[in-house]
Amino acid sequence: MGIFDRISMIARSNINDVLDKATNPQMAMNQFMFEMEEGIKQAQQSVADSAAQQKLLEINAGEARKKANEWQKRAETAVRAGRDDLAQEALRQKANFEQDAETYEQQANEQKQQNVQLNEMYKQLQVKYSQLERDKANILARYSILKTANQIGGRDSATGLPTSDYGRMQQKIMAEQARAEMDVTPGAAAEADIDKLAGQDSLDDELKALKAKMGLGKKDNEPKKEGEGQ
Repeated sequence: MGIFDRISMIARSNINDVLDKATNPQMAMNQFMFEMEEGIKQAQQSVADSAAQQKLLEINAGEARKKANEWQKRAETAVRAGRDDLAQEALRQKANFEQDAETYEQQANEQKQQNVQLNEMYKQLQVKYSQLERDKANILARYSILKTANQIGGRDSATGLPTSDYGRMQQKIMAEQARAEMDVTPGAAAEADIDKLAGQDSLDDELKALKAKMGLGKKDNEPKKEGEGQ
């Protein structure tokens, strides 16, 4: 398995899937983290090796370009001396080094792209490992609670809900929490009704202003409502 495949497999792995298949969750967690540590070390070394390889290719490309320029000058010297045979050989050498330079430059660009991928995978592994190291106690605790609840409570085949007293108690607690979240503030319903009344008053005032602007205000002979001025 290549380094890319190994690091990618570790980066995509899920601790929950590992724990689901484990008979000893703590041991499985430790093994999972150990493999991640090894993957991080390999990724770090691969990033360093890949960067060194890119640098070497760039140096080789530069050297080949330099030699191509030198053979260009030799060709010019041969031409000035009237030695066309030597000039042709110099130009042939120049072409060879230019081809070498292009090959090295292409390989350096490919290596650079590989460096970017390796470095990104390395960072992903570091982040994932840090998160797992920080949360591993909570992950194991939640997994233990969930597994215990499933073992004690059981599940109804039709609904998937817990069937034991313990399971029903869990469901009741969850329902109470949901109801509490729906009405966190005392008097929330009354407050909402009052806000609606205030909004309606604002709409009534706006409608009256619009009618007055359009000359459609209250007629002189229109009966006044109880409580209006005489």
